[in-house]
Amino acid sequence: MFNRENSSKPSFAWVLCITLVSWIILVPIVNQIQIPLGNNTEVISLAYLENISPYTDYVKYLILLLVPPFLAVLSLKIKGKTVESIFQAILSFVKDQRVWVVTTGILLTAWVINIPFDQFKIKETLIDSFHEGEYLGFLPNFIQLEKPFVNTVLIHGWGMDVLPTWLATLLTFNDNGIALTRLFVNLENVITSLGYLWIFWELTGTTKLKKSRLPIFLASCLLFCILDGIFFKFDGRRGTFFILQLALTLRFFRVIYIQPKQAKLLGIILGASLPTSFLYVYDRAIYFLAVYIVSLFLSLFLEKKTARSWIFSSLFGLTLSLILITAILGTEQVLAIGSQVLYWGKYGRYISFIPLPPLEMTFISQNFWLAMLIQTVVLVYLVLDLMTENLKLRPFVQKNYLLILLLSASVVYMRITLDRSDLGHAYHGTIPTVFLLAYLIYICFNQYLQPQLETLKLSLIYQVIIVVLVFSLIRSEPGFNLQTATNKIVKLPSRLSFTDAQILKPDYLEAFTVMKPEIDQQSCFFNLTSEGLWYYLFNKPSCSKYGYVLYSKPIEAQKVVVQELEKTQPNIILLTNEMWFENPWDRVLKSDSAALIYENVLQQYRPYKLVQSHWFWKRSNRPLSLIETNPQTNLKNGFVEVLPPQRIYRNDVIEMSGWAVLPEKQKPADAVYLSYGDQNKLITVGKVNQNRSDVAEVLSVFEYSKSGWFIRVPTTVLPLGNTILKVWAYDAETDNLTQIGSEIPVEVTQAMRLSS
Repeated sequence: MFNRENSSKPSFAWVLCITLVSWIILVPIVNQIQIPLGNNTEVISLAYLENISPYTDYVKYLILLLVPPFLAVLSLKIKGKTVESIFQAILSFVKDQRVWVVTTGILLTAWVINIPFDQFKIKETLIDSFHEGEYLGFLPNFIQLEKPFVNTVLIHGWGMDVLPTWLATLLTFNDNGIALTRLFVNLENVITSLGYLWIFWELTGTTKLKKSRLPIFLASCLLFCILDGIFFKFDGRRGTFFILQLALTLRFFRVIYIQPKQAKLLGIILGASLPTSFLYVYDRAIYFLAVYIVSLFLSLFLEKKTARSWIFSSLFGLTLSLILITAILGTEQVLAIGSQVLYWGKYGRYISFIPLPPLEMTFISQNFWLAMLIQTVVLVYLVLDLMTENLKLRPFVQKNYLLILLLSASVVYMRITLDRSDLGHAYHGTIPTVFLLAYLIYICFNQYLQPQLETLKLSLIYQVIIVVLVFSLIRSEPGFNLQTATNKIVKLPSRLSFTDAQILKPDYLEAFTVMKPEIDQQSCFFNLTSEGLWYYLFNKPSCSKYGYVLYSKPIEAQKVVVQELEKTQPNIILLTNEMWFENPWDRVLKSDSAALIYENVLQQYRPYKLVQSHWFWKRSNRPLSLIETNPQTNLKNGFVEVLPPQRIYRNDVIEMSGWAVLPEKQKPADAVYLSYGDQNKLITVGKVNQNRSDVAEVLSVFEYSKSGWFIRVPTTVLPLGNTILKVWAYDAETDNLTQIGSEIPVEVTQAMRLSS
């Protein structure tokens, strides 16, 4: 402790301590300061609008600058033993294990409530009808169809896509299905986060940390929460089964020698989870199946007792679970699940691929390369260690089997990062690497740091600084905000009472209300927007097993959709709207990625009702009639003002626009179509509803004021080489398509345009 009587200059430790403690006390107080502006200025600015004086920040700054020195001087006036006794009391309280456990438990509970449990806000307006539709839209299939697994291609698996909505329907009151579904979705997130903590507990036990196990476990959990969103991102409900299976595996190998009966039970549970995990989610089930196969191989090099227990107990659980699932679902549905797994395994990476950005060894880009680097370091170590064992697998595996197991989980999980390299998915792919790194840190701590820490004696002032720094680190994590977590729990009942009508966007609610009487007459519904929300709202199964057009990109899947639409022949479908006319992550048009489906709809359906931006189409048996005109003499029905470039690259974003009218009826055209080639193959369509008051003024027809149109050209459906494009004005009463302007020659090339 600094004492002016026996020290020539202040101790840096004491200076740092008094400053940090002062700031911890002052910052919450300073944040509440707001000096009113008053009426002493006539300047209209943010200060005026917010009624806050610019001197507010000066006051905050001066308090933070001057109060700590004042407290330092004040502390010199207090007897050293008094200050020391205060700090000793604080430290004894903080270092009490019960206090640490309770405090950490409260903080972790707050984090779970604020982050995993709040991923989908219960009462917020439903904006993302694509992603939220993934867990809302499949329920009608599973309630109304026979053998739903045969007649439904799920995106993730039954546990993610159907289970939350099904549980919500059992408890629904006052038409609050969406709110309740979000609750169960968030609960799946919570289970995953608890699985993370379980893995840390098993890893700290495996490395035999002795007396330091509990504090290191608690510190690991807190640090995991703090670093979430910086170096990695919790995987949410998609990783639930994988994380629990990994925790079960780690526990088995930890307790096999001390609790063999429990280990056998764990093996049975783990084995039973393997088929069950395919019901929950497909991709993570495959990932852990690979890890399980690695574990079987590794067990062959361990003691015979361990190998027998692991192999026979897990295979027994696997067989029992598979028999039970087959008995409940039937062989046909089990095989259908297998075919879906094969479908996603074959096409999944192509459907949603986003390439890795260039790897730069910077902190900003570490989300993409840091996990790879850690895995590489571990692999280099393992290879060198194997060489030191003269390539003898048994002693090598016995020393490193957990490290190899965690590395295999990390490598398999990197498929998430490699197949879908946007930041969010890159984060998710690093989760097992976090546990791999934690395991390495525990080993190093146990071997190198723990013996030294047992003899290390820190002075009182340094202990206080450590406590202050830890407290500051905890304060920096918003997920630990207990007040926010408490408010969320207190308000949960009222939020769960929000009806679907209150949660829906107004345009979706209007479209649902307008179209429901007609859709009720159908046995099924279909949309090309890939919004599962519509199936939930209309309570209709999809007319095709591929309810999401986005995930039916493969030609074989598109052919199935076309066949099933011809078989079911829904009277009304939804073609597009302002948000979901393209794929959400790569901006590829539905008319490009699902060209067979889109072109079939253009032939079999006609524009029917436009409710806000939602464009519903109706089935028609009358063929379209194409009327080609002489552009030199016919300039009355519209004009193509924005033309595509003469050379089109297939990765280009090509836009066309203009105006289109029906002169005989003096109104805007009902739609505009785009075709290519001499056979006039129709490839896309656009709404005619944009403001063109200039056209109305020039042609002296007020009704033409909304005659503007806009189209994005699907470039990948165009044949390579030279072709022609034509734009057509559509008349809904006659099903006539009248050519607008002249044909547009273009050259389509596969080559990608070089960036400048």
